[in-house]
Amino acid sequence: MNVKHLFPGLRNFKTYLNTASAGFLPLTALKRSMDFLSYLTDFREGVDSVDFLDKEIMENVLEEGKRLLRTNRENLTLTIQTTEGLRRLLLSIEPKKSMNIISFDMEFPSLSCVLKSYGQRYNLELRVIKNRNGWYYLEDIEKLVDDNTFAIIGSSVQWISGQRMNLRELSRIAHEHGAWVIVDAVQHLGNLILYPEKEGVDAVIAGGEKWLLNPSVGSGLMYVSNALIEEASPIAGLLNMKSPVGEWSSWWGMPEKDPWGDFDFRSDARKLDFGGGPPYLPATTLWGALEVINEIGIEKIERHNTNLAGRIKDEILGLGLEIIGGEDWEKSAIITIKTGLSYEKEEEIYQRILAEGIKVSHRGALGHYGIRASPHLYNKMEDIEIFLEFLVNSLSRL
Repeated sequence: MNVKHLFPGLRNFKTYLNTASAGFLPLTALKRSMDFLSYLTDFREGVDSVDFLDKEIMENVLEEGKRLLRTNRENLTLTIQTTEGLRRLLLSIEPKKSMNIISFDMEFPSLSCVLKSYGQRYNLELRVIKNRNGWYYLEDIEKLVDDNTFAIIGSSVQWISGQRMNLRELSRIAHEHGAWVIVDAVQHLGNLILYPEKEGVDAVIAGGEKWLLNPSVGSGLMYVSNALIEEASPIAGLLNMKSPVGEWSSWWGMPEKDPWGDFDFRSDARKLDFGGGPPYLPATTLWGALEVINEIGIEKIERHNTNLAGRIKDEILGLGLEIIGGEDWEKSAIITIKTGLSYEKEEEIYQRILAEGIKVSHRGALGHYGIRASPHLYNKMEDIEIFLEFLVNSLSRL
């Protein structure tokens, strides 16, 4: 996969295996955003028209999203990072009091903050699945879901362990009880295959900063099923409503309009939009990144990423060390190595790795911790070998 020339930031590292923290912005995204900023600076025709910019930008980025998720464009809209999209979605669907939400005990803290706050607002019971040795099992989930479950809400790929959740089975369990399945896919989209309709999930939300190659841009994708679009009752703005005359440009000057009159919500996922002007610059940057991912193909990217991470697994287990998940770990691009050392000793090893110009992460929660590696499409097997050689040598010197 010869794409390194698109990512000049890689030159700052001997090897970069940390996309689960932040991906690299490709030159294609830079060009898209620079061209758009130049267009704004010149104030060319259409720069102040939501109708024009929707056709030129929103339709294109959503078309790329459609290719990635194999869904309909009408089921997609944009978000500004994962948390913003999750909050916007949750605030559009009101549960009954005394219902419950299911989530997982090692989730990224931003998700737990949202769910605790949402639960308090609507007087919901929050049922948190406990991990077993850093891993989750369907039988534990099934025990906690009942007819009062409002939703199962969690990450489709866990940020510490790299566990890839069985979304099809989660959807089956939830839907048998009339519950929604809402997925935080920030560690999934752009990395591994995720076709929401095939998996049966009701919503997928993913910020662009990691595997979608849009770090610090404020971009992301949101998929919403037809059933959830129909159920959603968001706060109305203006531009998440239907234009009364087909296009907004034709409506602004009409003297007979009543600004306090009735408007109808859109009937697609953009019903959940911000209500004001869309975030066209983040959308443009995401467009440029999605072009790279779709040009390669997500199936090929998944094979590549899981092959590289699998090489780490084989070496680590062959040395008699452990990874979170052990033999249950499979088909993920996130792998966390348990050295068996104290956290303080492991932190020393981690700092030596960083000083060598090898970028990985040190991650942990609820007593589980390790050195996390996360290769992506710009990595090659030689990057893995550089990391493994230095890690093994560092451990042998203890």
